[in-house]
Amino acid sequence: MIKHSQEEQQQYADLRTKFVEYYNNILVPLLQQKEDFRLKCVKSFWRLVWMAIIILPMLIVLGYWLQRRYNFDSEVIFNGGFVLCAITVFILRGPFAKYRKQIKDDIMGVFVKFFDGFYYKQGQKMDRLSMEKSLIFPRYDEYEADDCFFGRYQGVGINVYEQTLKEIRQDSKGRRHRVTVFQGIVVEMDMNKNFSGQTIVLKDKGFFNRFKSFDKMERVTLEDVVFEKQFEVYSTNQVEARYILTTGFMERILRLKELYAGTKIEMSFYNNKILLAIDTGKDMFEACSFFKTNLNQRRFENVFEEFWTLFSIVNILKLNQHIGM
Repeated sequence: MIKHSQEEQQQYADLRTKFVEYYNNILVPLLQQKEDFRLKCVKSFWRLVWMAIIILPMLIVLGYWLQRRYNFDSEVIFNGGFVLCAITVFILRGPFAKYRKQIKDDIMGVFVKFFDGFYYKQGQKMDRLSMEKSLIFPRYDEYEADDCFFGRYQGVGINVYEQTLKEIRQDSKGRRHRVTVFQGIVVEMDMNKNFSGQTIVLKDKGFFNRFKSFDKMERVTLEDVVFEKQFEVYSTNQVEARYILTTGFMERILRLKELYAGTKIEMSFYNNKILLAIDTGKDMFEACSFFKTNLNQRRFENVFEEFWTLFSIVNILKLNQHIGM
């Protein structure tokens, strides 16, 4: 388990106490205002569900009758039914999507103001060229963006993008399907070291390491045996890679991996920044619910905890300190 310093523990305890006060004084009144809107959206959703339950069977019977009575092509009937189901799902999403957008913009916008200097923006996509240059993302065809946060912590600029990347693949019969290749958060932070090249840290893939190669990059062998078992490092500059990945810094990366309970973490150092791709495999920052009341302090405390882990990255990697790493 990670052992936080007494100073870190006290810092966390003080901030959490302030957040509980902020939740009660600022968020609860706003959530109470939004509760009527949530109930109205839920009512609309169930009304549409009942309409679908009544109408769809009637349309199915009608399609069957047309096929028998007028000898309609069964494929036409099937395709029509498929389109009808797709339209129904789209309509049912309406109240949910309407509520989610408003609640996210309003509630999360106020939530993040607790952390001085931060602001929230839903659906902001990271620049695709920056993602490609980082060399740490898998091939993907579709990019879905959710919660995004921007600000500074202890003088360190932080951009957080919650995203899902999907690749379209074909099976042996030529059927296309979507595969999620990344779901988590991407954290872009300022570094306190200057470097001109690029160094990437990837999850160690064991035997498959020998098939990995990057243009103009060489494999970097480091002295930390524990780190070498979990990560593989490539760089355009061997000296610069060791300048960045000192023994102390590698220890902190291992602590960071432990903080996220073994989640896949990969990173790229370039343009005097560090880009971390943390594949959590789940939705993050979900404080609001559609079918349950949002007056639930525990859910907001969970989001506070998730946000605190972002600050822990700065603390653990000491990105705010101009030291020898």
